Amino acid sequence: MTTGTYTIHEGDSLDARVRALISELDAFNSALYPAESNHFDAPETLAGARAIFLVVEQDGELVGCGAAKNCGGWAELKRMYLMPKARGGGMALAMLVKLLDWARAEKLPLARLETGNVSVGALKLYRRAGFKEIPAFPPYKPDPLSIFMERALR
Repeated sequence: MTTGTYTIHEGDSLDARVRALISELDAFNSALYPAESNHFDAPETLAGARAIFLVVEQDGELVGCGAAKNCGGWAELKRMYLMPKARGGGMALAMLVKLLDWARAEKLPLARLETGNVSVGALKLYRRAGFKEIPAFPPYKPDPLSIFMERALR
């Protein structure tokens, strides 16, 4: 359970501290899923003009990140991660709300995502936030280890 104050703000996915956090996320997912079931966007992709990259800082320490990309007809959520010690205090939901607000400001009608089938905490968060399961969407192919989800952004 998290304690202390935290802030969520735009970050630089190319920053060394952020890259370290992304490496931790990659290691976490690589331990759960084979390489062909991991769909990692490079930090350079998330630094683009059609994306937002958020970081979560708690008591001066970087503890989480999340991103959204404008894919034309939808926003795709990527790189949602909180360090285990920062989970359970509402930070993930607060970050998700900020990403969805960005997508609405981009005038996108939908938010979509891909997550792993054993990522129980993530699935619980997304379902609680109104995401429903859908078939694989471009550029993804069906994968028994992946769950694809979307929600309307009204």
